[in-house]
Amino acid sequence: MNDWKKDIVFIGHFALDNIIVRSRNTNSQSLGGGVTYGSLSSYHYNPKANIGIISIVGKDFDDGHLSIFKDTKIDLKGIIKEGKETTKYLIDYHENGRNLRLISKARNFEIKDIEFSPDFLPAKAIHLTPIADEFPSEFLSKLADHNITNNSIIGIDVQGLIRDFDKEGNLILKKNSMIRPLIFKMLQKFGSRMFFKASDKEALAVTELAHNELKQATELLGETGAYIFTTLGDKGLYFKAPGHPILHFNAYNPKKCEDETGAGDCFMAILLLGLIDLSPKERTFNKISEIIKIASAGSSFLIEEKGPKGFQSKNVILSRINPQYEIKN
Repeated sequence: MNDWKKDIVFIGHFALDNIIVRSRNTNSQSLGGGVTYGSLSSYHYNPKANIGIISIVGKDFDDGHLSIFKDTKIDLKGIIKEGKETTKYLIDYHENGRNLRLISKARNFEIKDIEFSPDFLPAKAIHLTPIADEFPSEFLSKLADHNITNNSIIGIDVQGLIRDFDKEGNLILKKNSMIRPLIFKMLQKFGSRMFFKASDKEALAVTELAHNELKQATELLGETGAYIFTTLGDKGLYFKAPGHPILHFNAYNPKKCEDETGAGDCFMAILLLGLIDLSPKERTFNKISEIIKIASAGSSFLIEEKGPKGFQSKNVILSRINPQYEIKN
């Protein structure tokens, strides 16, 4: 039996986000990054869960930003303060979407960053939340083989792995020649331990397929043996499990749509918490499908509030698991 130290651990950079909303003429600052949204989603979903964060920030990071965690039991001992700068983004929301500009970046992860304390890992689930290409391929390869992570299930949101930046810090995608080998090698390395999420645009970029070929992209990613989720916003998501056909799931309708930031991290956090409640033999296709519905409903609550808010308990989330709340397509 594994000597688990944590139920779920989130690994990735914190972000200090400067958020501009042009339609409201507002400018605000917020603590962001998948480690923020994922860990808080987990805590509100299950306050009894043993949750940890491993992150890297610069010496410019004000610990006051961590006050958002003060009433939780989330373990912050894995935050490493090293180097001059923290990862910072300018996020500019406009009528056609949003633009992201990287202002500064903390250092990349090294495998030693998960080895700092024998009381922190292993974890039943690890969610990788890259936001600024902070996971080199060497780190991912060593993580897959490491003796303190090789029995964990692994979640990842691909967005931060395929991001690149021009000289001004504006977000661009890596060249296809760089993206595809990195992602497919990673998926094959982790195999059925990997639960991989990509937006429709990200999945198409990775597979180099056309905009109307998302199902084919999902199928191709699934040939690696990993569990694949490709998301379509309010049109739901596709799910491909090893040995099973692709399924489409409808999204759930929020009462209002204020901010979609962190919705994917909320989805993945609840998904992974649901999975670790089951033994490996109990993780059947049907049971995973039910967990997907819960995770999707959870993310629908998050977008009702601006910033890292809108998190709900399991019971509240379950109240939305009803066909009448689904967005029909």
